[in-house]
Amino acid sequence: MDQPIVLFLLRAVHIGVGVFWIGSVLLVTFYLLPAVRATGPAGGQVLQEMMLRRKVQVHLIWAGWLTIFAGIGLFMHNMSLSHGAWGRTPMGIGISIGAVAGFLGLMIGMTVNGPTARRMALANAPGATPLSDAERAALARRLRIGTLSTTTLLVISVVTMATARYY
Repeated sequence: MDQPIVLFLLRAVHIGVGVFWIGSVLLVTFYLLPAVRATGPAGGQVLQEMMLRRKVQVHLIWAGWLTIFAGIGLFMHNMSLSHGAWGRTPMGIGISIGAVAGFLGLMIGMTVNGPTARRMALANAPGATPLSDAERAALARRLRIGTLSTTTLLVISVVTMATARYY
């Protein structure tokens, strides 16, 4: 796998799609979801549009998996060049910490954030049984904790990977 074009493509996907992924997560966490909460029923319509029609969660999940699979390819390349020794270097350890944080962020996004936001969006669909105030508050709290957790893990991932070569 020492082909320069393959390594270039893996890096381009890992970095380019990774930037889209974390940028989108930051936008959702710090701007869109607070705006949805602040605007009440109108915000519910926006959430419904984002989740049910535009399927933002699907795009974020695909971006996460593409980023991770490209990263695995790059990691395997470095490991094969050094017969595994690279993984024990400060850079290899830093990249590994970032990889675990990114993977955990994706898992929370897939198992907590996406389903919770989808449940909230479905409750706003025409003809749906409305949520009680307690249910709505519980879902909003779960989504807030989940998105903040995902965001924190992805920031850790980006920072550790971006600085790993300087350890």
